[in-house]
Amino acid sequence: MAYIIFSLGVLCLIGIAGFIAGAETAITGASKAHLYHLAKKKDQRAKKVLELKGKMTTSIGTILVLNQMVVYLIPIVSTLFALKYFSAAETAIMQTIIAVLLMTYAEIFPKMVAIKFTMEYALFVAPFVDVIVLCLKPLISLLECCARISMKLFRMDVENEHASENPDEELRGAIEMHSSEGDEDEEQKKIMLKSILDLEAIRVTQAMVHRKNMSTIDSSLPVAKIAEELMNCQYSRVPMWKDNPENIIGILKTKTFFRALQLSNENIENVKINSLISPPWFIPETTHLLEQLQNFRKKREHFALVVDEYGDLMGCITLEDILEEIVGNIGDEYDDATDEEMKIQADGSVIAYGTTPVRDINREFDWSIPEEDAATIAGYIMGELRKIPDAGQVYNLAGYKMEILRRQRNQIVLVKITPMSISEDNNSI
Repeated sequence: MAYIIFSLGVLCLIGIAGFIAGAETAITGASKAHLYHLAKKKDQRAKKVLELKGKMTTSIGTILVLNQMVVYLIPIVSTLFALKYFSAAETAIMQTIIAVLLMTYAEIFPKMVAIKFTMEYALFVAPFVDVIVLCLKPLISLLECCARISMKLFRMDVENEHASENPDEELRGAIEMHSSEGDEDEEQKKIMLKSILDLEAIRVTQAMVHRKNMSTIDSSLPVAKIAEELMNCQYSRVPMWKDNPENIIGILKTKTFFRALQLSNENIENVKINSLISPPWFIPETTHLLEQLQNFRKKREHFALVVDEYGDLMGCITLEDILEEIVGNIGDEYDDATDEEMKIQADGSVIAYGTTPVRDINREFDWSIPEEDAATIAGYIMGELRKIPDAGQVYNLAGYKMEILRRQRNQIVLVKITPMSISEDNNSI
């Protein structure tokens, strides 16, 4: 009878130790994002796991202490029993068997189960662990105090447990991990999600339309001429200028103009342009896209003018420009399908206009041309060379061969870009 009680007792202790070891693995590995999702659906167990993860040092400390207490109790019980009932040889065999059982069923097996069913295991053990944390709180607080003193002796930061966590990097890692290699739709989703995270780091100057490419109208023109230009314009909002194209005095909405024309019984002379234009909205060049997206939403506007530190006009940014940073180019019936900014060649090289944004090139071909100091590929080349190169010149910049195909006055018009890896392969053939 004693043998049966002893065996059942040891197996029970091993089972408890295994349960606790699995709880440590499950709670540590449970996805916070998944837990938040379940907690929003009023899952109380998910809330418990989040609470335990929120005080991870205490939770893990409690689990480890309890595990050590149980594991420490097993050899004590077995030794006392062996002294009474077993010989030295039998005791050695028994201790070996218990050690194997401990390693297998108190460590390896429960942790394998916890890794396989992390979320289910974490939700199951959370209520039990929460009670244990509450019961052992005084002891754990004392042990934590000793551990913190030891960490201070080694000059380790103990004030912020989460100092090393970077939510953005965790999100990027999750996006990369869950994307399917070779699946075009999944790849597009990955690009879009990463682009959303990038909005906070991109300035409006990297996505804006430069002032040279803006469609503007002279406010001093006759109303009939303004109507003609609006009819030929593909944009719903057009900046109006006075005296010089950089002196923007207001924004004219195409719909507002033609509605006023209709109300005037098609009498164009009765349309007063100055009463139709709205005040321009100027934003500094240092504004980031995420901030501007939020500003567009607050002001219920779709159009802003970008100025530098001296108040000089640099360009314009629209809601569509920001959305294109996330989803890619948004074409419409007004866009010329033949006027592509980038054309890939048979040898793997790309021909791009000098005004093509570096970000667009990197995103389209998964390249890594530096984009921090220049918005366009022409700007990047001139910034690196500190001069305006002539047509026909070739340069190796940041691992890419860049050939100037066309230059017009002080502008780089057309560039051929070839990754060095492709260039070397072509030369070796």
